[in-house]
Amino acid sequence: MKVLVTGATGFIGKYLVRRLSSQHEIFILARNTTQAFSEPTSSIITMDLAGPIDSKALPERVDTIIHLAQATVPLPQSANEMFAVNTHSTQQLLDYARKSGVRRFVLASTGDVYGREGRAREIDPASPLSFYGVTKRAAEMFVGSYSDYFETCILRLFHPYGPGQSNRLIPKIADRLRLREPVLLHDSDRPHLTPIYIDDLILAIERVVESSYIGILNIAGERGVSIRELAEEIGSVLGYRPIFKDTGKAVVDLAGDSELMKEVLGEWTMVGLAEGLNRALNVK
Repeated sequence: MKVLVTGATGFIGKYLVRRLSSQHEIFILARNTTQAFSEPTSSIITMDLAGPIDSKALPERVDTIIHLAQATVPLPQSANEMFAVNTHSTQQLLDYARKSGVRRFVLASTGDVYGREGRAREIDPASPLSFYGVTKRAAEMFVGSYSDYFETCILRLFHPYGPGQSNRLIPKIADRLRLREPVLLHDSDRPHLTPIYIDDLILAIERVVESSYIGILNIAGERGVSIRELAEEIGSVLGYRPIFKDTGKAVVDLAGDSELMKEVLGEWTMVGLAEGLNRALNVK
């Protein structure tokens, strides 16, 4: 199978390319190709998704597109770039997919689109509260509108984590603990989360690629934790006792129900949070 992966040099993309390249021919679409890819079945295409997509530089035909690329940049100064990468590039890739005879289009979205309390289910309405969430929700709607032309699947990811990750929630909390800086707690220790370890996420994406499921799918861990509980777990791994600071601010949860994921993709033994944190934080 020929698979085009955007955002392949990112945290998730590097793991995914490594996993899929043993079975498929991979086309890597990335802005920065200084990173070396050792996979012999991979072809690298240099392209900045913040600008117009040059479809002539893309393969004439691919079977599946996995659109991981996203812009997580400062707001509001980089709002145009976030919209361009998260939303506009999605529409351009969908147009390319239609013309190139793609069978399946998989979009990596986010649980941020729900904007609600409790564990969100796929049937719950989307009501994003952030500009980032709005750009991803718009991308989801574009993908859904192309379902007459090829199979479309939208994955709403909930805090993937693992070795090599930086500038995301779990490594940021770990850095705060190491620096003895307080971890901020909002009202009721929110947001409540369902982090998923990178190995489980990659397995889920692999099964999605091989399936014929059409629609929205939460990709979330089994265990729900509050920010306080997560910080305490990280502190236990690192050997630091967290310092907390209450803000009293009301925020929504970022937790996803994973029952449909298990129903569609099948059961497997997922990496528990304690074990995942040990692996992610390089504790032997």
